[in-house]
Amino acid sequence: MPRLFNSTLRILTLLCIVRMAGADLAVIGDKLTLDATAWSGAYWWRAEQVGFAQNKFAFARAEALAGLTGHLSPVVSFRMSGNLSYLQPRDVYVDLRWSSGFGLRAGQFLLPLGMDAMTEPDSQVLTTSSFLVNHAKPAGTRDIGVLGNWALKRFSASAAVVNGNGVNVDDNNNRMDLCGRVAVRPLSNMDAVLALRAYYGWPDAADSVWQSAAFEARVSHGPLTLQTEVQNQHGPSAQNNTAYLQAIWNTGLLAYAGRIDLDQPQGKRTHWMIDGGVNLQPLFEHFKVMFDCSYNRDYQGNWGVLGFSLRLQATI
Repeated sequence: MPRLFNSTLRILTLLCIVRMAGADLAVIGDKLTLDATAWSGAYWWRAEQVGFAQNKFAFARAEALAGLTGHLSPVVSFRMSGNLSYLQPRDVYVDLRWSSGFGLRAGQFLLPLGMDAMTEPDSQVLTTSSFLVNHAKPAGTRDIGVLGNWALKRFSASAAVVNGNGVNVDDNNNRMDLCGRVAVRPLSNMDAVLALRAYYGWPDAADSVWQSAAFEARVSHGPLTLQTEVQNQHGPSAQNNTAYLQAIWNTGLLAYAGRIDLDQPQGKRTHWMIDGGVNLQPLFEHFKVMFDCSYNRDYQGNWGVLGFSLRLQATI
């Protein structure tokens, strides 16, 4: 199996080189779609704890993602994608979708774990993820299993049965984890979404249960988009209430973004972070420069971190 995955990633790398070189892919018509995203950059942070301070400057490791989506018929498609930097598969699934709006997906895929978790790297406006994503499920936002979904004009629902152990990992117990999300567009004349989701599973062979439930909302008007999620999570050793509020002002060439994250562990003080950034998009979705500034404050560990990051990203 590792040889198969490595062979797949080598093929994806070759196709990316061919595509960027401008080669003619007409031989495959419209049945195969290639996408790729690469980014790198640098960061500086200053951490302070109990009167001591530490500074660090470093260049960030380059990342490269590539994927192929094949359209075999109006109903059947498949997708393969991988992280070329780590030679690891990300998406490997077969997708069935009917004109009624019902779909079925089997393999390894991104779970419906919230608006932030479902935002792929090429669409991110900040270089950090919210606290909430880390508490949504035990091991990452991708997993192996089966996903069913139903989408109408103003309503969508999805439910998944997965191993619960994340990407490229077999199950470690005899139980399956469950995940579901329901979203509605309440107004026909406004770009707004409200959603509820939940996750229930077992992260290890013991009887400890991991469960989370959340409310999501997003509204857009002109260049402004406001987005929030509020989540309650019960794990084997702790209970957390997490939330964030994010605002984006996108003019096309420039996009400004800001987010505040709150994490309230049961019986402890609130852990919070403020993150703000500017995205310069001279080639719109194909190339952008991302600059972020954040401050992370944890009262339990009595530490704070001020950070700056610069990221260059290219997408095809």
